[in-house]
Amino acid sequence: MEFRRKSTPAIFAATPPLEAQKVLFSMAVTENVGYKRGERERGLKLAFIDVKRAYFYAPAKKDIFVKLPPEDQQPGMCGKLLKSMYGTRDAASNWEDCYMDFAQRIGFRSGLASPCVFKHESKQLWLTVHGGDFTMLGSDDDLDWFDKKRKEEFEVKVRGRLGPDVKDEKAIRLSLIHISEPTRL
Repeated sequence: MEFRRKSTPAIFAATPPLEAQKVLFSMAVTENVGYKRGERERGLKLAFIDVKRAYFYAPAKKDIFVKLPPEDQQPGMCGKLLKSMYGTRDAASNWEDCYMDFAQRIGFRSGLASPCVFKHESKQLWLTVHGGDFTMLGSDDDLDWFDKKRKEEFEVKVRGRLGPDVKDEKAIRLSLIHISEPTRL
């Protein structure tokens, strides 16, 4: 049995730790972070976004050739991928480079501990990316701004917003609880 000893470039793509999602959820319901006392209706909301066919947005970085479908086949011909395709070794890494470039272009700064956790430099927006799923925390105005920017770049399915007094009919209402005195549950 032989083993391929040729080194291959990194095919790693980062994923956020579960704690990153938990921090966003916690921030949303923490007084003076996600909302201010007496102003819950203007509090921060969580947005859940799924980028459709995410890998196909990322340019292919390696020469990868594929067999053409039967209707396009010709003797001696094959196709060269221009975009990443699910199942190729570097697709996840290419997608990571694609969304990192997008996030940085619109003002997000990548986290030090995890490169797929972001904070916007001037807006009240936090973002985690896991594969093609974006989870965001921000004000309605900032989430709407992000939605406009991402429409220029990606086709997505918005799964909804979660937060106080969300206006979207598909959204889920979240009631925030303020406990003024220690209580036993």
